[in-house]
Order: sequence, then C-alpha cells, then structure tokens
Amino acid sequence: MIPAIFFLSSFATAALAAPKVIWEGRLKMNFSAADLDKPTTSPYNAEFVLGAGQKWSEQLLFPSMSVTGPSLFDLGYPDYRKPIEVTINDKSIFTPGGNAQKGFRRSELLPSTNNGTDATVQGTTTLHFSVKEDVHRPLNYSHQYEIVFIETNDFSSHVWTLKTGTPFGSSEVPAKDARTLRLGGSTAGGKAEEVLFSVPFDTGCWHNFAVQTNWVDNTISVWHSTGYGLLSEVVKTRANNATGKGQAHIGILKLPTPPATDLSHEGYQPSDINEGLIYGGLFVEDWSQNGVSRTPW
Repeated sequence: MIPAIFFLSSFATAALAAPKVIWEGRLKMNFSAADLDKPTTSPYNAEFVLGAGQKWSEQLLFPSMSVTGPSLFDLGYPDYRKPIEVTINDKSIFTPGGNAQKGFRRSELLPSTNNGTDATVQGTTTLHFSVKEDVHRPLNYSHQYEIVFIETNDFSSHVWTLKTGTPFGSSEVPAKDARTLRLGGSTAGGKAEEVLFSVPFDTGCWHNFAVQTNWVDNTISVWHSTGYGLLSEVVKTRANNATGKGQAHIGILKLPTPPATDLSHEGYQPSDINEGLIYGGLFVEDWSQNGVSRTPW
C-alpha cells in the first residue's frame, strides 16, 4: 500500500481547488460485484455493453490491492477506492437487437448518467481514467483493442479513441508498436484517425489519462502520467470534431484479424480467450469549475 502522506508532501505545490465532479465511477472498498448488476446501485449501465446473457458481476473482477495498488485518483479519499478489472472470453459477443457481433469480443462499461446528451457531453468536460495490464490475463497483441473511447450518438464514429495492439490490416503481425497506448482523434465524417499521443504500455505500471473535450468549440486536450506522477499535458488544445456528442466506453473492444470487410461480424477470433484490463480513477469533471485535476490533492 502506498502511504498517502508521501503523495501529500510530493504534490503539495500542485494542489489546487478541485473541479466539480459530474460523474463518479470510483468504487468504495465495500462495493460488491452484485451491485454492478443493479441500476439502482451501479454507477455504470447495468446492461451494456457485454455478451448476450452475461452479467457484469461475472465479467468484472476486483483485483487484489496488494498486487495492483490503487491508481493515482483512487488515492484522493480518506479511504482508498478500488480498481476494477474488465474481462472478455469466448462468450463476450454483443448482440444488439439479436444481431450478434461475432467479429468482436467486447465488455465495455458505460457511465450510467451518460445518455449521449447529458452533462458529461455539454460545455467542456474531462474524462479521467487509469489503466493497467493484468499479467495473468494478457491481451493478444496480434489484435487491435479499443480500450476507452467516446462513440457518437449515431454510432457512426468516435470523438476520440485509446487503442493498443496491432492495427487491423497491418502488414506486420504483431506490429512493432503493438505494445503501445495510442490516443486517436475524431473519425467524424469518415475521416482517417490521427494518432495524437502514443506511449509504451509498460507492464505493471498504471497509465493515468485526463482527456478534455470542448463540446462547443470542438477541441481536445490530453494529460498523461505513469504510476503516481503528476499529470502533464501531452496534447495541447487542438481542433477535434465533437459535434456528434455521444457515450463513453471503458473496457475491451477486441477486433478480429483479417480477412474481414465487416469487422463487427466477420474475421478471426481465437478460442479459450481469457483477457482483462484493470481500470481505476474513473470520473468526469466540469472544466468550468477550476480546470483539470492533475493530482488527487
């Protein structure tokens, strides 16, 4: 366990008045897996996005804090908040309207209040999250993974996407940059995604992000750190089409490998999948209330 006093002394000079949190996804230590299946108790959508017939209490795990440690923004409470692990397996086939997406394997948490036009996609907001590998449930880096993204309301594009693994259709498998985290910009109107920031996805290390979207002026800014480091701006404010607004997805969307022209329904997925990613420090801030939190204190 990391003593909070260490961080208080380290970050004392960086502490500022905290922006207003408008969605809270950090879980208390006594939060149970069964609570994730109930709309009345879960801060996440209790039904989407996961395989047909699956429950979140079956697909989400609470890793041992003695192994993972808390993420950066799970430290800023009198009591620690705990990380959550999103997993996929062979049955993680999302089936919207009875139309099975057999090309994908996916388990993605959606903030319960995020209906696509709510406060989290108004004005200027910042989504905070931390992500870490699980060495016991490793990803298959021959595949592409979308692990945090905002999908537009019409489901046609993404406002931004954090990816890892080998890009679909790469001539080299696994690609040289497969074990990197790559944050890409808007794909609105069929625009090719531009990678705005990339960093090695180091084993055993928390990667902390704050992605800020101005939903009025259509801009993006990104902050990042590793471990318990202070967030630093890695993408300065720049144009990024956010007119489609939409919903945040936090979890694993595993693409198939070729051949496939319809990625959601075609392509190859191996059997006996047992993969996971660990998340922590999940919340959304209103930028108008004191900017971006770079530290939990």
